Amino acid sequence: METYPLVTGDAPPATAMPSDLIAPNVRPASTGRHVAGGRPAPLLSVVRLLDKAGQALGRDKSDAYQYIEKAAALLRAQSATDAPEQPAAARCRLAPWQVTRATRFIDANLDQKIAIREIAETARLSPSHFSRAFRATVGLSPHAYVIRRRVGRAQQMIRGMDASLSEIALECGFSDQAHLTKLFRRVVGVSPGAWRRAQSRAAGQLAA
Repeated sequence: METYPLVTGDAPPATAMPSDLIAPNVRPASTGRHVAGGRPAPLLSVVRLLDKAGQALGRDKSDAYQYIEKAAALLRAQSATDAPEQPAAARCRLAPWQVTRATRFIDANLDQKIAIREIAETARLSPSHFSRAFRATVGLSPHAYVIRRRVGRAQQMIRGMDASLSEIALECGFSDQAHLTKLFRRVVGVSPGAWRRAQSRAAGQLAA
């Protein structure tokens, strides 16, 4: 039986945030939609804002910065509009570093109650977005993945120690032995007790 190993990978470095400052009196090149005079409609507003920022610099720098921020916001919005749209499937998948952080968090907390919100935070996503992206990437919902990891941990403990099934259930995050038995049977196909006996017989045959 598979024990569902972690998806591995390195987390990315902290995201570098580009500067939003735009030098006043710099007129951007003409690209995009145009108005009657030939100038792109969104960039016309940017040019006006930058002109105002240049005029305000001599008298009130706070006003100048406000004009610059408005111009920057318009440019960011235009950039997002002009960017080629990614396929829906690609947008809804986790990056390798997000999968790694999420699965590591799950494995480190199997003996505790794990909320979707907590897992989503490791990937810096909302719970709903994370759940959709996790399923699209891993092939299981976060809840189903947690169950499989807990069952996998239980299998490792059953093979490697003589602890009772009730102790193993609590160590793996199940509420009690009955909860372990129900989900173990659903994933593995047999009860944990029957699986333990089969493992013991197999080990005896190998030792003979």
